[in-house]
Amino acid sequence: KTKHLKSKAQAHSKDQIGMPPNEKERPLIVVVGAGSKHGTNNSEFADSVRWGLGGALALPFAEDGYDVVLMGRRQEVLDDVRKAVESVHTTNHHAEAKVLCVECDVTDDKSVEQAFGHVNTIGNSYIDLVMFNVAPPYPSNFKFQGWGEVLLPHQIDIGDMNKQYDTQVNGLIRISKQVLPGMIERKRGCILLSGESCCNLHGGFEFGSVAPARAALRSLGQSMFQAYGPMGIHVCNINIGGIIDSPKTRIWTKKEELTNPNEIAEQFLNVYKQKSTVWSYEVNLTPGFSSRKVNMRM
Repeated sequence: KTKHLKSKAQAHSKDQIGMPPNEKERPLIVVVGAGSKHGTNNSEFADSVRWGLGGALALPFAEDGYDVVLMGRRQEVLDDVRKAVESVHTTNHHAEAKVLCVECDVTDDKSVEQAFGHVNTIGNSYIDLVMFNVAPPYPSNFKFQGWGEVLLPHQIDIGDMNKQYDTQVNGLIRISKQVLPGMIERKRGCILLSGESCCNLHGGFEFGSVAPARAALRSLGQSMFQAYGPMGIHVCNINIGGIIDSPKTRIWTKKEELTNPNEIAEQFLNVYKQKSTVWSYEVNLTPGFSSRKVNMRM
């Protein structure tokens, strides 16, 4: 049983257009934004929910025995997520699987270079997947409809908008500079971008302060799919509808009206495993209970 489970990550490494450098090298799964905006005192919540999507993304990959790199700005949160990933590895008999925590600020060129420089020192491995799950907090004066006076476009702070853009669009470019040369050389790799349907696909009137940067990130992802697909590199936008379950959002609404982050993470794993003849460049995830509210315009 252990041998069968151990082979899942290694077997997938042979499924794509290119090939790993050699049979002994293991694919690395990098989660950029693996931490959380939430605090660390949420131990009463399950690990799949405790840190929202950022903490859940690595868990399905850990079940399959992948080596995981967790990147974020808060080391204490990364350490907690690491323990959860290690627990999944142990439960699924992946004694050989590794987890590494690396501090990384995607708005800082040097921080990104140092983070991936550290990852590149890991022996017998190569970066095969980057999940980019990065977004700055909503502006301090942001309000959802019905929660108070909505922040209108003419009230947007220019500095905050620049921060939104620099974190997401420029952040992805900084990450790409570190990982794409190796992927191009290997003729294989995958970059998955997480986003919110309410911002990526259509800018609702209350989302003017955050939607433009997220829409730009989606647009960059589309350009990357077309640019790197022929080189064997899969880039895909994953647009998430609904409210993701987390300690913070449990305050907003009932648990039954929240989207399970672990189930979202499983879809990232599914996209990563797609064969190159059926790659998705965009995936829209929507909870069934809210399907009648979906805006179908593209």
